Amino acid sequence: MALKDLMNKAQEVTASASDAASKFLDEFNEALPTMRALGFTVRDLRIGMGLLPEIGAKLVASTDTMDPKKIDELIKKQQERKTLVALLKALQAAYNIKQQLADVSFKGVEIDVALGLPPHINVGFLGNTSGSVAVPLASAAQALVA
Repeated sequence: MALKDLMNKAQEVTASASDAASKFLDEFNEALPTMRALGFTVRDLRIGMGLLPEIGAKLVASTDTMDPKKIDELIKKQQERKTLVALLKALQAAYNIKQQLADVSFKGVEIDVALGLPPHINVGFLGNTSGSVAVPLASAAQALVA
């Protein structure tokens, strides 16, 4: 009986993890059209399955496509879309920090998002080399949880 109970519990956990991953993927898919409209493309996609599933992706764009007014407008219009708003707020905060680094030029921006428990968003600016200057924004992850 103990083995049967253990198998049933494992199946329940697997089903819960699969449901959570599906929810994360749905939220990410809802955010993609808006991010594409801002000039972002999906560079890679990661899927981690386990007790706590995780969907991750890197979105990249040219810094020339960043329009702070448009981002602010989208945040106000899309309040009910938590994942999208968290991505936009992270981008907005990183852009504001970037503006304070006037002597450093960046060619691109990269958003590294991990939708899981807890969610996490990093924004990095890409220079002329392959390296990046990462600007982690813990507040963006908190916006996803709220």
